[in-house]
Amino acid sequence: MTQAQTDMAMFLGILAVLSVVPWAVALRRAHAHGDWDRTSSLVFLTGVLANLPTVAYVLHTGRPQRLDPLGEVVIGFPRWVHLMGLAANGLLLVVCGVFFLHRLLVGRARVNTAPLVAMTLVVLVALSDGLRGQQLLVPRQIVLLAVLLAAAVARPGRPALLGGAAVVMLFTVLGGMEALAEPRSVLRECRVDNPCGPLGVLYTGAFTNENIFSLLLIVGLPFVWLGLRGPARTALTCYVAFMAVTTGSRLAGAAAVVAVVFLMVLRPRLPDEAGPRPRESPAPGRILLGVPVLGAVAAAGLSMPFLRPEADRLGDRSTIWEMATEELRDSPFIGFGAKAWSAKYQAGEIPAALSPSVHNQWIDVLYAGGLAGLALFLLLLIHLLVQGGVRGFPAASSVLLPVLLASVLERPWSFGISNSLTFALLAAVLIPAAARSAAPEAAPGSSSSPAAEPVRTTPRLPAATAPGRSAPR
Repeated sequence: MTQAQTDMAMFLGILAVLSVVPWAVALRRAHAHGDWDRTSSLVFLTGVLANLPTVAYVLHTGRPQRLDPLGEVVIGFPRWVHLMGLAANGLLLVVCGVFFLHRLLVGRARVNTAPLVAMTLVVLVALSDGLRGQQLLVPRQIVLLAVLLAAAVARPGRPALLGGAAVVMLFTVLGGMEALAEPRSVLRECRVDNPCGPLGVLYTGAFTNENIFSLLLIVGLPFVWLGLRGPARTALTCYVAFMAVTTGSRLAGAAAVVAVVFLMVLRPRLPDEAGPRPRESPAPGRILLGVPVLGAVAAAGLSMPFLRPEADRLGDRSTIWEMATEELRDSPFIGFGAKAWSAKYQAGEIPAALSPSVHNQWIDVLYAGGLAGLALFLLLLIHLLVQGGVRGFPAASSVLLPVLLASVLERPWSFGISNSLTFALLAAVLIPAAARSAAPEAAPGSSSSPAAEPVRTTPRLPAATAPGRSAPR
């Protein structure tokens, strides 16, 4: 590691420490508005528990390279990391179960439809596993279903997005702290096949590689803008985007810049955000801009694997896309299930780095769930875009754009197992829907979710003047 890279790691660490100041201001404002609730905690715990084993491994060992007796690099983690993962998944399963029962029995929750669509896709992929002779449900599939089931009764809106923002900021600051303590553990070696980023480093933060960290940053970037209030959210959004560029991932850098520009142009606001005309619909120009941008990015992601790009441009991705598209002819309607692709690594057909996914969201869904899975995925995206109506479109499109950008070369949302980005799927399916005329869910004095205006009537009896109860969090 060169002196310039060491200095860059030190700079990133200092920047992370400085980011704590606006983050503390934003959290204080969120507390004053009553934005944090049990839904926020659910999203936050989902992100923390899913990433805890990997982050603990990096912070404890400094991400060393392990070799077997023959001198070959060992893929995977030590046994204690796997045991921590089992404990974290078990705890998350309990948290989701308790949350679901509490919301049903005490919270008088309304059912959200977007998580149910996502659950249907997860069940379809699991059924494809069973039809292909794989185990029907593995523990991490059960955890993913539990998370989405809890989301079905959670409170959509700012609390969920705030929880997602907290996950992003936590791991960003932890990575900076590690950069100050042990710079070598947060930087990866730059090679011909893995060149340095624009700042001369490959920054991994508290994760094992820069791609995992960069994906968390770009899909979580809109949560920082939408979940927080006041000027601090602009500073923190730009900080997270800068960190995505710093990782060295070209996809993440481009996606972060485009996402920030998109946010600045659309200026999305949640229904509970104060303003001169809070119920005013967004300008038609924002809708006219958002629809073609989302459509073009989605079309590019869907078509990319079928265009057969040259291998010298995209490396191994071209090879695995060709492999996946050719195999789809054998099961075009229901796919091969969630475990079929990773099983290729065990069979020696693909390297370990390519085993988690097909590195494109669209072909990944097609391979696991076939055309039926693709239809459900499209239904989920469309539902998220339209459920908030015209006023909710800027916020929904701002959340989905980084996901669609990342989907061209990666798989940000997994519908096969719970993983490090499940919290982002959870927060995304809790984008606020259009306000209904039923009784408000938010507690009096809280502006954490939209509420219908009370009907003013002249009371005739003293009992009629008692304030109505709101659903507890």
